This record gives sequence, structure tokens and C-alpha cells, in this order.
Amino acid sequence: MESDQDSTSTEKVMRRVRGLFAKADGTDNQAEADTFRAKAYELLAKHNLDEMRVRASGQHNVASARDNQIIVVRFDIPLRYRNERIMLLASVAGALRNRGVDCGNGVQRIIGVRRNVERARFLYSLLTPQMLSATSKYVPDDPFDHAAVVRERQSFMNGFADMVYLRLSEAESNAVHEAGEAAAVAIQEDLDRTNTAFVKKWPKTTKTSLAHTHSGAGFKAGVRSGNAADVGHTRVGGGRKAIGS
Repeated sequence: MESDQDSTSTEKVMRRVRGLFAKADGTDNQAEADTFRAKAYELLAKHNLDEMRVRASGQHNVASARDNQIIVVRFDIPLRYRNERIMLLASVAGALRNRGVDCGNGVQRIIGVRRNVERARFLYSLLTPQMLSATSKYVPDDPFDHAAVVRERQSFMNGFADMVYLRLSEAESNAVHEAGEAAAVAIQEDLDRTNTAFVKKWPKTTKTSLAHTHSGAGFKAGVRSGNAADVGHTRVGGGRKAIGS
């Protein structure tokens, strides 16, 4: 059974992360927003590494055993800006060492160690409204050309997702470096278990690419607004595409 102390510690971290994202969303200063998001990523990464240190020391309990389970979670992505939302999900999931598959019609399934999948779900739920809000405020050079506006905003979101992946991956890498070899070994074991589970569940995959819309101005503006990710996609037997590989 999960201890009250474990539950309180995790809830406290999640509240702080939500608070940092709220501050990022509440400022018009891009540098400040980037700083708040970077602190949120760092906090989440270090909290995960604290749990990994406990595991590496051999101190197991019911909660840690549950967190170490391999799980699959379904995401239903709305039609509006579907590809861009999928890109963001792939960015977050991939940076947190998960794998995923596109089942078609907006259905995405993410597989990984429970704590990594839950972290990805948590961050995706925070980043999606921020990405959409920032996109709605982005005005291209010709705001009266509807097709150009749609294209530029799609490009903006791709840039946002790219930067999310990069910043989140950087925070994860820094936390692992600080945690030491034992935690790094445990994390590699989790990654190996995730890859093995992915191949077992979806054995027939071939690499493809999800088309990116990169119009210079929109993409660069999205990069400035974002915080991490350019994740590859893979086609799976039956018309599916794997994400976060």
C-alpha cells in the first residue's frame, strides 16, 4: 500500500509543477515563461530520480512496485490540429522514455513504465492548452490569407513541440547525470523493458515520418514559445504508426 508520505511528496511536486506552468502561461515575457517551464521540467525529472535512487538502494515497497509496472494508456486526440497534438504527445512521451503507437482516427496508445507514462500524461495535459493558447495569439505576416494562417500556425505548433522535446530531454539528462551510476543503470533497465514490451505488443513496425509543416517564421516563433521535441513516427501493421520511438 502506498504510504501517506509517498503520496504527499508526489502531490506536492505536482502542485509545484502546475504552479510553474501557470506562471509560464501568465506572463507575456517569453524568457520568463521559458524559465518557469525549465524549472518545472527540472523539478519533475529530479523527483523521478529520487524515486529511482530508492529503487537502486533496494528499498522496495508496494508503491514502488506499482510504479515499475509496464502499462499502456490510450489517448483520444481531437480532430482540430490533430497531427500537431500527436506531435506534442510524441515529444513528451519520447523524452520521458516511453514508446507509442498511432492506431488511427486520433487514437494513440503510449506504453512504458507506469511512472514515466503518468509523467507524460500529466505534462501533456498541461502543455496542450498552453500550446493552443500561444498558437491562437500568433499572427502571421498576412492575417487575411486563411490558408497561410492555418499553415503558419501548424508550423508554430511543430516548433513548440520540437522545443518541448529538447528542453525536457535536457532536464532528464541533467538529472540522470547528477543522480549517479546506480540510478542511470535503473533507468536504462526501464528503457529496455519498455522497448521489449513495445516489440512484443506491436512486433511488425516499419519507420515512416509524420509530415512537419516548417514555414520559417511560424516554426521559429513556435520554438521560442515552446519547451521540447521532434520525435520520429513508425508505421505498424494494420495501418498504425508508432510514436515516441
